[in-house]
Amino acid sequence: MSPDLPVLASVCGLYCGACAVYLATQEDSTHLAHLASRLGQTVEETRCDGCRSGRLSKHCRACGLSACANEKGVDFCGACSDYPCQTFEAFRLERPHRRDIRRDMDRILETGADIWVKEAALRYACPNCAATNSGYDLACKKCGHEPGSAYASDHGDAIRRYLSGS
Repeated sequence: MSPDLPVLASVCGLYCGACAVYLATQEDSTHLAHLASRLGQTVEETRCDGCRSGRLSKHCRACGLSACANEKGVDFCGACSDYPCQTFEAFRLERPHRRDIRRDMDRILETGADIWVKEAALRYACPNCAATNSGYDLACKKCGHEPGSAYASDHGDAIRRYLSGS
């Protein structure tokens, strides 16, 4: 695995910069404590600085896709000869914030991780104030603009259904 990849470019193609846990770790200790409580974890177990950082959340430390990529010696799932495997597809379809990882994986392989991270940052930025929002922020957490990002605009209905438990 290459040591010089951006920490926010996850093995599976998720942009860690739009993760609620990552954002709370970086910006909002009160929200991080709330997330930790919801997840049944301590704040320290919940903190995360991105997939390729030295500090991963409990959930990210247990990531089967990352373990598989490490075992196979690939930087991204898309570089594996088995891609897209059943495990990747099941992961992709499990939650709304994972909907675009096949497209994102293709883009990472096409442009490189550094360019993709810059593009992803823009995709999760508020069109009004440029604050970064999570994949579940339908409205900007800073200024209240709706949609909170291009991602929220594209997937708002799926996000609403998921958040309502439907």
